Order: sequence, then structure tokens, then C-alpha cells
Amino acid sequence: MSSRLTSRRASLARIVALLAAVTLAGCASSSGGLRTGEQAERVQDYDRAVAEYTKILRERPDDTAARMGLERSKLRGSQEHFAKGRQFAAAERYIDALGEFQVASELNPSDAQVSAALKETRDKLRTRLAVTRGGKTELQTLMDRTR
Repeated sequence: MSSRLTSRRASLARIVALLAAVTLAGCASSSGGLRTGEQAERVQDYDRAVAEYTKILRERPDDTAARMGLERSKLRGSQEHFAKGRQFAAAERYIDALGEFQVASELNPSDAQVSAALKETRDKLRTRLAVTRGGKTELQTLMDRTR
């Protein structure tokens, strides 16, 4: 009977050790994701940081460090995309600018400057299509040239 009791205790000890190992592995992978997000922030790769923090928050929605990192990265990423969009708009590359402004808006929907730039860029793209040359749109002029 004592060997049976010893065997059960050994089995129970192995189960407890296995559960502890699984728990610690889960914590290590989440903290690894947190470190990856922080590293991405340090090198100013905010899009990657947003992705890393988002993954952590899917697993652990109450992780305040990941939530703060996500908010910080979204704001900085939005600013970065907004600046790129302004550069593209200044070079009259409105389609590229539109893409950057849309990403900036998704990262920080409450930014009034981004919303205004997005609207202005959309308007410029519409106007560009409607610009006439000799009574024809750019598309009609191009089609006439190819005939």
C-alpha cells in the first residue's frame, strides 16, 4: 500500500510540475511578445509594435503594459504615416498620400488633422480626374492619343 501511495504522489508531483512548466512557458511567450513590441518601438517600427502588442492583448486583454504600448505605438505610428502622407501630397503623389492618411486615420481616428488631410486628398484626386484639357478629361485625352 505504501508503494501505491508513493506512486500516486510521484504522479501528482509530475502533473504539478508539468502544469507549472506550461504556465511559465505561457508567461515567457507573452513577455517575449512584449519585449518584441518594445524593441520595435525603440527602432521606430511602430506598425510592427502595434501588431505585437495586439497579439499579446488577444491572449491577455488585461495586460496594462501591452495596452499602454499599443496606444503609444498607435499614436506614434499615426504621426509617422501622417508625415509620409504630407510628403507624398507635396509631391502630388495623391494615391500614395491617400494610403498613408488612411493608415494614420485607422491608427488614430480622433486626429482632426489626419481627417482633414484625408478629405483634402480625396478631393484632389476627384478634381484631378475631372480636370479638362480642350473640353476633355485627362482620360479622354489619353484615349484620343492612343487611337
